[in-house]
Amino acid sequence: MNLSFETIQPEDYQQVDQLVTAAFTPAQESAGTEGNVIHQLRSTYDYQPSLEVVAKPALDQVVGHGLLSPVTIRGNWHTTTILGLASLAVDPEWQGQAIGSQLLSELESRARLAGFAAISVVGDMNFFGSRGYVMAEDFSIHNSLAVPMGSHLIKPLTAGALAHVGGMLEYPASFK
Repeated sequence: MNLSFETIQPEDYQQVDQLVTAAFTPAQESAGTEGNVIHQLRSTYDYQPSLEVVAKPALDQVVGHGLLSPVTIRGNWHTTTILGLASLAVDPEWQGQAIGSQLLSELESRARLAGFAAISVVGDMNFFGSRGYVMAEDFSIHNSLAVPMGSHLIKPLTAGALAHVGGMLEYPASFK
């Protein structure tokens, strides 16, 4: 299977909407708002198109999507901007082929190149844990949203990136 991982283009938006709906509909945790969150994040001042990636087996077919968005860790004496994974979705017909892992790897590379220290996710420890994500509480980072116990994970992108950064992770209004 030969996939390309590309920065999203406006002509991909409709396929991404369909893919995200199809991927999240069966998930019990889904409120069905993932597509709306993506649209809102695209309209924020700090949206970076290079941090929204699609996986394509052909020029006109999108089978995977990932989006990172800036989030803030507020400590007593500092604020630190990292990235939050807003969406990681693979078309149900293409799942089980490591596309999600490849998308995540591409997003991490782009985040590192853009100078971000870490990526925060709310997700499955089995999937993300095997890719280097650990409990955010290990770094004294707490989530401002009500998330299931054990599902707030974080991955430093460089050694020591989260030393002395603990605090409350705050999301833009688009995430809520």
